[in-house]
Amino acid sequence: MASLFILLCLFAEAVAQNLVTFTIKEGIPRLHTVGSIPNAFNLAANLSKDQFDSLRYQFLANPDNLFDIGVISGDLRTNTSIDRESICDFQEDCTRDLTVTVRSKVFSYTKIFSVQIIIQDTNDNSPIFEPSSMRLSIPEHSSIGTSYKIPSATDKDVGINSVQMYEIVPKNGPFELDVTKSLDGSFFIRVVIKQIFDREVQDYYQFNIRALDGGSTPNVGVLTVHVDIEDINDNSPVFTQTTYNVSVQENITIGSNILQCVATDKDIQDNGRVSYRFSMRSDLDAIKSKFSINAQTGQIQVISALNYGEQNLYEFFIEAFDHGAEARVSQAKVIINVLDAGNNAPSMEISFFEGGNGSHSVSVREGTKEDVSIAHIKVSDSDPGQNGQVDCSSSNAAFGLQAIGSSGYLVVVKSSLDYETVKSYPVTVTCQDKGTPSMSSTLSFTVNIADDNDNAPAFVARIYQVFIQENKPPGTRVTEVLAKDKDSGVNAMIRYTLDGDYGLDIDTSTGVIVTTRPLDREATPQISVKVLAVDQGNPPLTGSTTLIVNVQDVNDNTPRFNVTQFNFQVPENLNNTKVGTVYAMDLDTGLNGQIIYTLNDESDSFYIRSDGSIFTKKPLDYEAERFYTFTVTARDQGNQVLSTNVDVRVHVDDVNDNPPKCVFPDEYNRTVSLPYLTKIGSLITTVQAYDADSGRNSHLSFRILSGNGHQTFKLDPNSGELFYDNTFIIKKDSIFRLNISISDQGDPSLSSLCVLEVTLTHTNVSMEPFSEEESNSKYVVICVIVVIITIFFSTVLITVIIIIKRNDRRNREKKCEQEKLRNLQQFQGIDKRYYQNQAHTFPEQLSKKKKKEVSFSLEDELDKSLDMSGHSIVDDQNYNVFRPGPDEDKLKQLQFGQFLINPNSDRKNNLLKGSHDSSSDTSTDLTASDSGRGGSDVEMNHHSNAPDEQKTNHLAYSRSSSFPPIMNTPPDRGGTRPPPKSDNSASNKKDYTGLTPRETFEKKHGINRHSQESIRSESCLPSYV
Repeated sequence: MASLFILLCLFAEAVAQNLVTFTIKEGIPRLHTVGSIPNAFNLAANLSKDQFDSLRYQFLANPDNLFDIGVISGDLRTNTSIDRESICDFQEDCTRDLTVTVRSKVFSYTKIFSVQIIIQDTNDNSPIFEPSSMRLSIPEHSSIGTSYKIPSATDKDVGINSVQMYEIVPKNGPFELDVTKSLDGSFFIRVVIKQIFDREVQDYYQFNIRALDGGSTPNVGVLTVHVDIEDINDNSPVFTQTTYNVSVQENITIGSNILQCVATDKDIQDNGRVSYRFSMRSDLDAIKSKFSINAQTGQIQVISALNYGEQNLYEFFIEAFDHGAEARVSQAKVIINVLDAGNNAPSMEISFFEGGNGSHSVSVREGTKEDVSIAHIKVSDSDPGQNGQVDCSSSNAAFGLQAIGSSGYLVVVKSSLDYETVKSYPVTVTCQDKGTPSMSSTLSFTVNIADDNDNAPAFVARIYQVFIQENKPPGTRVTEVLAKDKDSGVNAMIRYTLDGDYGLDIDTSTGVIVTTRPLDREATPQISVKVLAVDQGNPPLTGSTTLIVNVQDVNDNTPRFNVTQFNFQVPENLNNTKVGTVYAMDLDTGLNGQIIYTLNDESDSFYIRSDGSIFTKKPLDYEAERFYTFTVTARDQGNQVLSTNVDVRVHVDDVNDNPPKCVFPDEYNRTVSLPYLTKIGSLITTVQAYDADSGRNSHLSFRILSGNGHQTFKLDPNSGELFYDNTFIIKKDSIFRLNISISDQGDPSLSSLCVLEVTLTHTNVSMEPFSEEESNSKYVVICVIVVIITIFFSTVLITVIIIIKRNDRRNREKKCEQEKLRNLQQFQGIDKRYYQNQAHTFPEQLSKKKKKEVSFSLEDELDKSLDMSGHSIVDDQNYNVFRPGPDEDKLKQLQFGQFLINPNSDRKNNLLKGSHDSSSDTSTDLTASDSGRGGSDVEMNHHSNAPDEQKTNHLAYSRSSSFPPIMNTPPDRGGTRPPPKSDNSASNKKDYTGLTPRETFEKKHGINRHSQESIRSESCLPSYV
């Protein structure tokens, strides 16, 4: 026995291990994930990753094909939107059993699992009454507490979502509900009477019975109950008179109507249909032998001859009875006087003014005013005396008689006529003379009251209130209204209309109201429309009532966010802090409009409450992630859940929670060194640091806290650059340990401390200051070196070229000087004594002046400077080259000699102008030899400013200054010129008009210009040779 129990336990455990249960709600959308088979059975526990990834899933049993399974993932999903009511009807527990096989083609693995899915009910069905309206007939005067059975509503939902209660609307009406709930959840409903009904006061009632389910916002089903109050025979017929008194002649014609008795009954149908008969308490045999009564009209006729002598008075009772199940009876007394025929009865003749129908009836419209005449009765009695005097009276108080002399009587209206109260009046006019015995005659006719349209239609209910769900298709029945009209004929024919277009339409004949379009609760939650009932009278009268249509909500609106993206900001490092609130609107009501918010994907940083408030799950780190983006879903709670998504972006605000981090110096590299003779203001190094924060929290400032006793260093507070700011003499290497504070600009500020060791090295050699480019960029140094080397070699090459060219030019100049000396020796007539005198004079003159060299140069405008007409250097009258003269002519002679040596000077030389010379007095003193000390200031200025050719000419003159100047005179072996022709001869006189000074000079002295240009081109001779 014990072993059997153990086996059963093991079997139950094995079954439980291969069975898993998932629970879902009906109405979830297609492809909604129900659960994961591998997770539910923990398939990955004993398998490797490759083995687990090779598993494939499929159904062995899937009833109704409601679910689908991922072949690779093993996720169980819905294949369609599941309606629990369509697959489980009214079953309390709705489940579906599935069989899933798990196999692998990679390795031997096959398992079969059982899956049970429980489908939970949602409140997606409203209670329904079938039919939605009913008619109930209740007899009037029913006892209070009398109840009538009402069909209950059906709701496809189960449990709390099924029908839970009923209520009656209006609650303060004459009815109440008696609801009994059975053990199986069904209800028995009875309508209980709370008051006594009187059909004659009100014959119709209407109320609604509402069935509510147990949802948080209950769904409602409505049953409209129309109550007709049935008539019971609670009213007896009532005679218009309690006593009818009439006199007839004994000779009255048999068959004549002598009296009409009228009774009315307020009941309807058989209960109000009145008939007449003689009372059993009368002498029926005697009465019936003389008179008869019409059972339908109450008219009494004479059926046999009357004899005054036999009996002149008849008294009996007549009865008016209805035809109810228990007939009700009323009585009236009839007195008939039989008159003696010896006295003739008056004769009567009636004429109706209008509406007459022969002599027996007339039609009079209701509402006719009093004293209006409707007929004329002509009365005549031929008897003399008292027997001929006649008095007439009417049997009906509604109509009286008005005497008009001998012409008879007018029948006039004496009371208001109401068709709805009395539709016809029997009138008997009795005329009786004053004879003895008195004789009388009667005339009977019927006054039919013609209906006027004086009653507007009246609805049986003052307000109709109904409930209908929105979005119902056109043609859906809403309710039925009923109006009644007390008039008759066309005046009681009613047509129904609606006052306005509210998406409703009414059948003009039946009063049934239907929808013409789907109603939208969000646009119009309640419709109040006036219903009109119009009769067909002339003029037509109208009655009205109010129809209130309460449009019940259906979940047809998706929640909506008013923005496409929510942006929130939250400081970092705060836990469980509210970030912000998202808000969506749903135009529906109740559960359909109640919104809950969820995160679309699970977040490890945020969570959201059902009211849309977003909170942090953990402290956020701005430095790790500066913003987060996730999706929030807003779902309503309707039967068919509707949802919408919105993006949320959370910006993390930086908090100054990170102190600056020092990159250099650090614990591994904190030392720099420099010679102590480094130039003041030189950049030593840069303190490098960073701050993980942002904004002002990452702006750093640097400060030396200690270690800078001699103010040797200066630290830039913004850049962190360390400069050499002060120096002093050291005899050995010195180490400065600088404690540097690095602070950010946050509030509060955070700071870090780093240590930089600066070594000042002792050296006797001054060094150039540190160059950041040399320390940081070897490529820049290489480029600079290459450029310097290139410039150096280029300079050397250019210098060599210049030296070679200069030496070449000097050689050419030397050659030219030698050529000039040879040319000058060819000239004749030079006074050697003059030269000797000159040679003795120059040293004397130079000794009186400041020793200096004077250089001369002539400008290119030789024509102007060589005009010899104003000078006495050459005397045409004397053929000697020079004559001894005063000292003032010596300068001109020297100038001319200079000119002979260098005739092509580009500068003007004003030295030939004598007294107009702009130089000082010493400018006229020249030395005949090179002193070896260079030129004077004036000479140097002239030399430095003159072109190279002038400088060369100057040099040539200085070196050949031992040669005296000579005249530009053609050489003559005898040293003299032939005597010129007489100046007095006009024919020998030369004409120099129109010639330039140069041409004039050349002509005077017989110089061939072309020959001297050729000589100059072949040698270094001046142009004048």
